[in-house]
Amino acid sequence: MISAGRLLFSCCLALGFESVAQQPMSKAGQEQPYSLLLTAKFHSTGHSPFSGSYFNHHYNGEIGLSFKAKPISAFINKNVDFADVHSSINYTTIGIYKPFQINESVTLTPYIGYFFKQSHSFMDDNSDAWTCVIVRVAVNRWLAIENSTLIGNLVRHCSKASLANRVNAAILIGKFKVDAYAWYTHSFNSASHYVSASLAVTSPDWVISQTISARVQVAVLQQIANEKPDGSMYRGGLVSLIVPIDLSAKSDKIN
Repeated sequence: MISAGRLLFSCCLALGFESVAQQPMSKAGQEQPYSLLLTAKFHSTGHSPFSGSYFNHHYNGEIGLSFKAKPISAFINKNVDFADVHSSINYTTIGIYKPFQINESVTLTPYIGYFFKQSHSFMDDNSDAWTCVIVRVAVNRWLAIENSTLIGNLVRHCSKASLANRVNAAILIGKFKVDAYAWYTHSFNSASHYVSASLAVTSPDWVISQTISARVQVAVLQQIANEKPDGSMYRGGLVSLIVPIDLSAKSDKIN
């Protein structure tokens, strides 16, 4: 049986968490009419990166579309387990969000969305609404710290509501990005809670064309607490290929 917490944290795969706080800008520095980004990802391990859990060794993929504009932004993500169409890695998430720039270094971004569990149908019984708040602090050009708090099962399964908190320190070392993660997850209707930690290294972007690039991420993860989500591994590794495709409208203004 798939736990409510496992479903909750899987939905956060779609949130992106990269540069959500900035209004899109063109290379010349002027504001773009909007930002439209299509991102394809291919993974070596079935995982829920928000919960800090690796569940299987199946190859899987996701395709996401993110639209950023004033006054609000939106996204949709579809995830597929290539080895098992009935696993928990098969789902779709939609959401809207709006960044608020508190000061030069602090950004607060609330999200609200819906998680479609799709192990057996377009909308399995475990599907439900969720909300999330991300606080990002840009310490300097090389270091950013981000805290993400998510609550799921808001409507259909509110008696099984769960909370996840993720802290991420992102450090730029040359052209490489190093992410250190710590997760805490808790189910309100039980005493279950999970703690895990991970380290990920992301390569520089390889430019394929003016609008297409690619990068590779390698990560390792370890469960810290004795308890862990049902069916997850105590430790594991993950290799991901990430291919962003920029479909943004370009401003005609020239500085």
